[in-house]
Amino acid sequence: MLPTIHIHHDLVLPDNEQWQFRFHIQSQTSNRLYTIAQHKRKKHWGCDCPGWKRHRHCKHLQAMGILGNEQPYEVNFIKD
Repeated sequence: MLPTIHIHHDLVLPDNEQWQFRFHIQSQTSNRLYTIAQHKRKKHWGCDCPGWKRHRHCKHLQAMGILGNEQPYEVNFIKD
């Protein structure tokens, strides 16, 4: 059974050419919103925060229970 991610509908963003299941997540240390999404073809998750851009893992993905390091990870995505 796939893990489920529940995201409030106000935080959900439209898919683009490369990324699906896009949504905003609040920074833990500032007012900034970061975008988390799943790559459509490779099925790994990413974030637009500096940690993921530099190291391919971040605390935002970890907080959501999502694997980093560009490992494929499937979920049930539910907009609440």
